[in-house]
Amino acid sequence: MVKRRLIIGDIHASYDKLISVLKKAAFNPSSDMLYSVGDIVDRGDKPVETIDFLMGLAHFYPVLGNHDGWLENYLHTSKPDPSWIMRNGGDVTVIAIRRQSREWRERVRTWLRRFPVIRVEEKDIIIHGGIPGVYNEKELMNIADRGRPHPLVKSYSCDDLLEFSDEEEEDYDYLEDFLWDRNYLYNAMYEEGIKTAFIYIEKRMKPVHTDKTIWIGHTPLREGVPYFSEKYHLAAIDTGSYYGKLTLVDMDTREYWQA
Repeated sequence: MVKRRLIIGDIHASYDKLISVLKKAAFNPSSDMLYSVGDIVDRGDKPVETIDFLMGLAHFYPVLGNHDGWLENYLHTSKPDPSWIMRNGGDVTVIAIRRQSREWRERVRTWLRRFPVIRVEEKDIIIHGGIPGVYNEKELMNIADRGRPHPLVKSYSCDDLLEFSDEEEEDYDYLEDFLWDRNYLYNAMYEEGIKTAFIYIEKRMKPVHTDKTIWIGHTPLREGVPYFSEKYHLAAIDTGSYYGKLTLVDMDTREYWQA
């Protein structure tokens, strides 16, 4: 049986689209590997169903998205970040989470704790947002091998409850940037002729020296299709699931399906 490596864009609790796109790709949970660029919750209407389904997969390999970080933070402190609730769809998630048992919430918190910021495979690097500075492949691999603070997303809701080591405090200075970066994507777009991307660029960036493909989400693509840049070794696959399309890509063939 052929084992495929598939990767899903930002799901954002769009459970029905998740099931639909997996069916279109004839996803086999017994043999296929499913990677994720993060942001599995918020905005959509079925966060619990989405979490339960993904937790039940034997071969699910996610990275942490900023929305996943907000959820982990909330499950750790019971204090939701105001910006998460008011502007980023966290209200839907919190309402659904509060209906679940304490045991369920603890199981999810433990599950999220295992999400790395960067995942490095033989042919791929997976990050939620992008490359926030000048890094080479070896440095990215070293970051992937390290642990991360718990929770990663630092806000008022955990500052007064948790104590952090000096190393963990320093980690916040750059690890969270990998969840939020958009410059790497916009630089790639601008360099390859998408001039409108220039207005979003905060700093100019050169391609990472690597033979691996860098898979990212976080930034919904207006065209509604995945964006690939050979020069920047980049594959961006967030196509706005909660208002547009959810995209699933074969990491080896680049065939993709949408729902």
